[in-house]
Amino acid sequence: MIAELHVRMTQWLARRGIHYLFLLFSAALGVAVAVVSVWADGTTGADKERWALIAGVSAFGVVLITHFEKRLVEKAKKRAEERAIRAEADMTMLYSTTLRPLSDKVKALTALYATAAPLPSSVPSQTVFDLDQARKDILDQVLLGAIALTAPPVGPSFIPRARCSFYLYDATTGGFTLARSLPGYRTPRAVIDPVGAAHMKNEILAGGGKTFRIDGAQVTQSYLVPAGTGYKAVIAVPVIHGTREIGVLSLDAPSFSDFIDPHVTLMESLADILAASYALK
Repeated sequence: MIAELHVRMTQWLARRGIHYLFLLFSAALGVAVAVVSVWADGTTGADKERWALIAGVSAFGVVLITHFEKRLVEKAKKRAEERAIRAEADMTMLYSTTLRPLSDKVKALTALYATAAPLPSSVPSQTVFDLDQARKDILDQVLLGAIALTAPPVGPSFIPRARCSFYLYDATTGGFTLARSLPGYRTPRAVIDPVGAAHMKNEILAGGGKTFRIDGAQVTQSYLVPAGTGYKAVIAVPVIHGTREIGVLSLDAPSFSDFIDPHVTLMESLADILAASYALK
């Protein structure tokens, strides 16, 4: 028991001992300054001693109040960090148990419907227009959702920090063309150069598709975010329906810390939803 108490005391001193030592030192200095200021003003007798005592107690009180205020701020910060950790865990659970399975089921259902009831070879122009419009609406929601759920705007300007783009793949030419990007004031390149297109095709779309990420550790730079664009982190996911390679959904953010692992699951889920919208074509 005594040994355990000694260990705990040693651990406490290691964590907080220096802190309280500085606290006492600050208090002593504060009292000393107050007392010296009283003794130096030329007053004599009992009044001088009384004012010195008052000054010393006041100075000590100021040091203690400052200390406790700092402790309250530290505790509030720790509680905020704990809430952020719990929120991140909840988000991970949401992506893993709800959004991803749901997007998989929607994609599978759309594929089944497209196979069982394909559109006729000659589709009325109004139907084509309606399908394109509905697809654009879904694309906008996907892009906006990706931005809001990963690197949302922050004050005071509330300008979106993330940028999400969708590139359509042309199997005939092997090229990629920008279909849509949000926010619209910082659009990426409209057409990917041949070297970049080959990378997107081989590293993201090929072999049934696989996610590409610039995380600052394993991958630090890519053609997707050339130097000077203001973005560093990237999550790029394939958009594939069956064996049809539709394109690449790419999300950019200013810093590597903006993205966490659950964001990869989110983007893959949004890519499945986007792929489902292209099934009926």
